[in-house]
Amino acid sequence: MLLKRILILQQTDKRFAARNKELCGMVKLVNNSQDVTDVTAFVTNADASAFGEWWLLLGFGSERLAMQLSTLNNAAFSIPQKKLDKVGCLLVKKEDKCYEVARSYVGDNSICDVLYRQMENLTQPGFENEQGDSTAYEQFVASTQNYYDGAEVDKFKIKADERYKSVHDYSEAFERYYAACGSSKYYESVKNEITKVFMQFPPYYPLIRKYKDSFFVRIDFPSSDKYFVLGVLQSGGSIRYICYGLPAEQEGFSDKDFIFVDNAPVSFWMLFQDADTGQISALNETV
Repeated sequence: MLLKRILILQQTDKRFAARNKELCGMVKLVNNSQDVTDVTAFVTNADASAFGEWWLLLGFGSERLAMQLSTLNNAAFSIPQKKLDKVGCLLVKKEDKCYEVARSYVGDNSICDVLYRQMENLTQPGFENEQGDSTAYEQFVASTQNYYDGAEVDKFKIKADERYKSVHDYSEAFERYYAACGSSKYYESVKNEITKVFMQFPPYYPLIRKYKDSFFVRIDFPSSDKYFVLGVLQSGGSIRYICYGLPAEQEGFSDKDFIFVDNAPVSFWMLFQDADTGQISALNETV
């Protein structure tokens, strides 16, 4: 039976788009035989001049596949047939590390989040696939099958803990700025550290959609089920505010520096820090 899925790629990181363009694309999945799923990927407005490799990550329920794309203009390949009721995909740029560029899903958005957490596997030895054959995604599948296998669990835990070092480094940069009496523009002084945080943690789309020209990530506390969000708001091509948000779970919370941000599915108590002075600032609603 012919079964087809069309996934429309939505840009999540504009740095990899052509100048003044928005990257977009489509992934077509077709089951037209008993044993094969045909995959076609088309991407437009990508910055083709930058170095690196383009990869397509696909998730089918609990199974993960990865394929290096030799072209962004109708790259086509076939894989063993998959169920297409719950599918997610990530377009990834592999440079010094892997970066999510765009994503799409049908049925279950959490598949994309799992792909995001696992995309660094592409940088490990054995995933190079210059000809785009089946070896790369077969190895990717093998690695995910071993995800909960004995010593492998310890390796993943260590790697997960390491990303929190970026939060620690940002905290130290924060303290150094104020110890030096804020002699320079705040954001410029911590730009390297905060960028690493943004690269290590998953985007938080409810707030990205709420604020124009913004970017937020969700940072889970490793020792509990609580989390906070860190983000930036941009205006006129420059960062204007750094934002720190706590889920608004406690009624009656009151602090003159925090602003209640009503949003779905979760509201936040938000702190806005001026990117130039480093001082806590009332949000200019025009931003």
